[in-house]
Amino acid sequence: MRTSASLLAATALMAASACASAQDTVSVAFTGTLTGDFASYGVTGKQGFDLAIEAYNAKKGPQVSVTVVDDHGNPGDAVLAANRFCSDKNVSAVVGYTFSSVALASMPILDKCKLPVIGTAVTSPQLTGTSPYFRRVALTDATQGKLMGEYVAKTLGLKNVYLLYQQDDYGIGVQQAFKAAYEAAGGTLLGNDPYMLGTKDFRTLLTKVKSKRPEGIFIAGFYTEAASLVAQAKAMRINARMLGNDGSLSPQLMALSNGAAEGMTLYGTFDPSASADASPVAAGFVKAFTAKYKSEPDSWAALGYDAGLALTAAIDAAKAKGGIDRASLQTQLGAISGLPGATGQVQFEKSGDRNASVLFFTVKNGKFALAK
Repeated sequence: MRTSASLLAATALMAASACASAQDTVSVAFTGTLTGDFASYGVTGKQGFDLAIEAYNAKKGPQVSVTVVDDHGNPGDAVLAANRFCSDKNVSAVVGYTFSSVALASMPILDKCKLPVIGTAVTSPQLTGTSPYFRRVALTDATQGKLMGEYVAKTLGLKNVYLLYQQDDYGIGVQQAFKAAYEAAGGTLLGNDPYMLGTKDFRTLLTKVKSKRPEGIFIAGFYTEAASLVAQAKAMRINARMLGNDGSLSPQLMALSNGAAEGMTLYGTFDPSASADASPVAAGFVKAFTAKYKSEPDSWAALGYDAGLALTAAIDAAKAKGGIDRASLQTQLGAISGLPGATGQVQFEKSGDRNASVLFFTVKNGKFALAK
């Protein structure tokens, strides 16, 4: 097990105004995978969350102080962090989690100390109803995979598809839901193969795919591997419609694939090209994120931002009702309904899952455009 030294080296994001008293400061924790091979997903989520908190702290009212802990994508480190959060009575809520397995390891501890949690990027159906204190802004794999399976069969009209998925709880959850929905809608799966995160050479696997001559190839995984898959498929002259999920909905998909993702169809909850008229919150978020970080936001960043909006809305509601603590934030998070966010309206079901739908995109001229 890794040393917990880095866990104990927390950083504060908040610079409270001079007039803020102790009771005006709300302490929360952010945890995610912030270093290592898959840090990009946790880092952009944190950047989005930071943006929401900084905007909130610039207003008059309660100030939010954030302790940041890197869980390294390791359930063992996450358990250490969860115990630390529980024992610190000043921590009123926890936000984050990049991997579902890490959140699953933490929730029994956080549930016991009645600490409300907002998951930003975790999508496993196993987290549904795991605790009354757990909520998430990301949609479940079951919901997203089902909607994509129906879309590919009914709207795109693809009669057969080859399914490739990353070998972890995220990829498995998406592929199971997609497979069930796609076949129920009349589609035929010509193959269903896993690959490991970090794989760079997919030529052997794609040779097998090419022999089946599928109309479409659905990649259930993150953009790093998806970019390699679409680039190598193009180099091998595989003539199939490329399909992807929210894990690939990142500007990095186009950059890493050297343009091979052009024409690819994906789904997600965040439209990075939303106009101020269509979605003022999304447009404002993209403008602020790009100005601060000098890069375009991905869906993980948008989800982190919306988690920050949900948290601060709950803080304001709790303050208006008398006081801010774990119990009051738990009550007010459960009462959120129709909160405008960068990824659409935010509201939670009793199970902790978010009540929302997905958008479908096509890569056009190197950008994600809403599919028609």
